[in-house]
Amino acid sequence: MKKRTRTRDQLIPFQWFWTDEFGEKMGFREWFKSRKFTISYLITIWTIVSVLDFASTLDCTSTWQLAFACDHAIWMGKMITDPLNYVLSWFTAPFFHNSIDHILFVTVIGMMMPVQSFEVQYGSKATAIVFIVSYIWIGVFCGIFFNLGVEIWPEMDFMSFTFKRNWMGGSVGFYGLIGALVYCSRKPWILFSITFCFELLNLFVIKIDPQITFAHANGLFIGYCCVWLMKKQKLI
Repeated sequence: MKKRTRTRDQLIPFQWFWTDEFGEKMGFREWFKSRKFTISYLITIWTIVSVLDFASTLDCTSTWQLAFACDHAIWMGKMITDPLNYVLSWFTAPFFHNSIDHILFVTVIGMMMPVQSFEVQYGSKATAIVFIVSYIWIGVFCGIFFNLGVEIWPEMDFMSFTFKRNWMGGSVGFYGLIGALVYCSRKPWILFSITFCFELLNLFVIKIDPQITFAHANGLFIGYCCVWLMKKQKLI
């Protein structure tokens, strides 16, 4: 009998959306149970877009839908001016997206690749923990970093720009899951190198804001640390 190889033992531990941890096709019930977090998240974000349309990073007044999305996005300044709303936004901002490119990026590159791969291999609970902790870390660390930074270097655009718009979307969470997979990989440097090159492409070719790359890097870091801690505590 041929020995089956787990996806987690491959050099790049990604798998097709319809397969189990051995890369084999699954029945519908098993498939749904294996990806409860991924499926729930995708249903939620696409439902929000269908009902409210896309959000905006700057326009918060044209329609009530835009105002609603802005209220649930992360605003760095609210760490000081409205800390309760700021904390709540860590748990709501991941569900709002500002364009078709934004939501497709999160869906295809994020949820359909690293997130569901990690979920099949390590479970829905661990996946949800890494995803949520990524935003808590961004809220705490980046909030402190940028609020202090803008006080110390008020003329630096890297700091001040962060307060001119809101921040939303699921990319920090899926970078957290990539970091988790990096830690769990047989040769971590391979997946890390691929992610590093992809983010360079994002930054210099696609030309995303450098603050987003900073957030992605933080997501990668905290996802790595989160799974290190879970494995140390034998939670996965």
